[in-house]
Amino acid sequence: MIKKWLVASCVALLCSPAVGAPQRGPDSVSVVPQVSKPTAPFIRKVPRKGKIELVVLGDSLADGLYIGLKRLNRKNKRLKIVKASRVNTGLVRSDRFDWNEAAREIAQTKRYQVAVVLLGLNDLQTFRERGKRHRFQQKGWVQLYEERIEQMIIDLKKADMAVYWVGIPITAPQRYQKEYAYLNDFFIKAAKKHELRYVDTWSVIAGRDGKYSPFWRDERGKKRKIRTRDGVHFTMKGYVILAEPVNEILRRDIADLLEARAAR
Repeated sequence: MIKKWLVASCVALLCSPAVGAPQRGPDSVSVVPQVSKPTAPFIRKVPRKGKIELVVLGDSLADGLYIGLKRLNRKNKRLKIVKASRVNTGLVRSDRFDWNEAAREIAQTKRYQVAVVLLGLNDLQTFRERGKRHRFQQKGWVQLYEERIEQMIIDLKKADMAVYWVGIPITAPQRYQKEYAYLNDFFIKAAKKHELRYVDTWSVIAGRDGKYSPFWRDERGKKRKIRTRDGVHFTMKGYVILAEPVNEILRRDIADLLEARAAR
């Protein structure tokens, strides 16, 4: 069994991005802190037939996150996990795949109670919008990126879905580490504004020194490689580890929902 996690979860307007961010990594063991229960369950939409349906949206890292969540919930009869992620996609190049349109279509099905989003790997590109080009980090780029994040959240929340936005995990220094940290700031800001769960995977996956490490030490002290050679993606074991903090928050929120329904 994989070690317990110190989960970094941020609910908008209830905490700052720094609160709860764990300073831990592959060589340390932490205990999941007790979090006070909210006045109402974060997952509010009552599932049909008693099973909560969760959809994973995003890029290739979201593909792996989906696999990790599926493995962690093999025996969970209360949760159905569906993959809507697509490799080589993002919010910038809507000509390749339009995530705003996809999110609207997913929301319109009114099928899902939960959306888990992990995007950003392919967003260090130039916006080509209305005949203009906006390079990464330029004013026009920032405005368009914020608009697309917000529109995606708004459309998902219109369907009364509980949205969990997962931050990009730390990458190798030469693999756009600073740029991905920059993108995470946008996701944190949007999560606070729209009262989402923001799940920090950067600091949980980082080493004890806060730096990138391709290895992880389990509870028995065995050292395992959890990252692939590209310094971005994970091994199958690594994707389970990536999914653990997300799953822990989901588990508690589902328990709150079931408890609230039983009390009625």
